[in-house]
Amino acid sequence: MTARLSPFRVMLYTAAVLVVLALAFLVSKVGSVLIVVVLSIILAAAIEPIVYRLRRHGLGRGQAILVVYVGLLLAIGFGFYAILPPVVRQGGALIENIPSILNSLEDQAQVSENRFIRETGTATVQRVQQFYRDTQESPPVGGATAFQLVTSAFGLLFTFITTLILGFYWLTEKAIIKRLFLGLLPPRHRGRAHGIWDNVEAKLGGWTRGQLVLCLSIGLASAMAYSPLFLDLPFWLALALWSGITELIPFIGPWLGGAAAAVVALTQSFEVAILVVVFVVVLQQIEGAWLVPKVMKNAVGLTPLTVIVAVQVGGAIGGAIGAILAIPIAGACQVVVQDLLATRKESLDFGDRRSRPTLAALAGTDPLTAASRDWLTTATATVGRDDGRSLASAEKSAQAVARKASRHLGSAVNREGEVRPTSTPPSPGPRPLGVRRVGQDARRGSIGEPRTNPAD
Repeated sequence: MTARLSPFRVMLYTAAVLVVLALAFLVSKVGSVLIVVVLSIILAAAIEPIVYRLRRHGLGRGQAILVVYVGLLLAIGFGFYAILPPVVRQGGALIENIPSILNSLEDQAQVSENRFIRETGTATVQRVQQFYRDTQESPPVGGATAFQLVTSAFGLLFTFITTLILGFYWLTEKAIIKRLFLGLLPPRHRGRAHGIWDNVEAKLGGWTRGQLVLCLSIGLASAMAYSPLFLDLPFWLALALWSGITELIPFIGPWLGGAAAAVVALTQSFEVAILVVVFVVVLQQIEGAWLVPKVMKNAVGLTPLTVIVAVQVGGAIGGAIGAILAIPIAGACQVVVQDLLATRKESLDFGDRRSRPTLAALAGTDPLTAASRDWLTTATATVGRDDGRSLASAEKSAQAVARKASRHLGSAVNREGEVRPTSTPPSPGPRPLGVRRVGQDARRGSIGEPRTNPAD
C-alpha cells in the first residue's frame, strides 16, 4: 500500500518544480550574459597556473593577472599585424577565384574515366555553381544590414573586453566566492565540495590550454605543408588558418580543414590533391596517437556520444559559441556525476559512516573479560556513537585501550587467544623472617630494569 503524501510535501514538490521552470525561463532570457560569464571563468581557469607562477616571483595577484593580460594582448596584436593582411588578401583572391575553381573541377569530373565521378561529381559541382550564382545575384547589402554588421563587430569587441574584466575579478575574488559558497553547505560536505570545485577548474583550464595548443600546432603544420616550400598550394596561408580554426570543432573539424585544401589542390592536379589527402590523414594520426594524449592529459575526457549530444544541445541554445562551450561545460558536469557515483560505490562497499562501528561498539565485541569490557566501554564512552573515525583507526584505538585494560586487570592470555581473568590468590599467612613471596623477584626484576607484564 503506497503512503499518501502530506499537503506540506505536495506543496514542497510543487514549489521545486516552479523554481526549476523559473530558472529555465531566466536562462533562456539571459543566455548571452551566461555565455560571457562562462567565457570569463574558462579564461580565468586557463591562465591561473601562469598567474601562480608569477606570484611565486614576488608579484601580487592583480599584478600577475595584468602581466598575463598584457602578454595576451601583445600576442593577439602581433598576430593581427603579421598574419591578418596576407590572410585578407589571400581570402579575397580565393573568393574571386571560386568560379574558376568550380569550372576546373567540373572539367576534370567530365573527363574522368570513372563513371561515378563523371556523373555524380559533375552534378555536385553544377549544384554548387548554381548556389554560388544565386548568392552573387542576391541584392547588395543595404544600410540596415551594414548597420547590423557594424553593430555585431562592436558587440564582439565589447564581449571580449567584458570577458577580460570578468576574468580579472573572478581571479581576484575567487577565494571569497569559494568561501561563501562552501559556507552555505554543511560542514561534513565542505571538503567534498571543495574537491569538486578544484577538479572542475582543472578540467576547464586543461581543456582551454590544450585546445589552444592543438589549434596552433595544426595551423603551423598545415602552413608549412601548404607553403611554397612543400606542396605550394595557392592561398596556403588562408587554408592553414582555416585548418587551425576548424580544429575547435569536434570530430569533423580537422577533416573540414583538410577538405578545403584538397579542393583547392584539385585545381592544380590530381596528384597534388592525393598528396594533400595523405598529409591530412597522417597529421590526424599523429594528432590522435601522440599530440592529443600529451596535450590534453588534463582535459575533460568525454566519450564521443557525450560530445555529440553536448554539441547538439549547446548549438541549439547558443549557436556556434554554445556548441564550442558545451564541451567544457559537459566536462564539468561529468566531474560532478563521477563524484556522485564514486560516493555511492563507496557507500555500497563500506557502508555509510553512521553505520560503521564506533569505539564503544567495538568494546562490546572485544575479547576481554566482563569486568574489563565494562571498563573499556566506560573509557570510550566519551568518543560518542556518531564518531566519524574509520574502522582501522577505531580498531587501533580499541586495541590500545584493551592492552591498558589487560594490564590494569592483570589478565592472562592463553594460546587460543582467549582472555581469562587472573584468579585472586588466597591471602597468605604470616611468612617467616627472610622468606619472600613466590614470584616477587620476577615481578619487580633487577635493580634498574623495568618490570615486565606477560599481558604486553
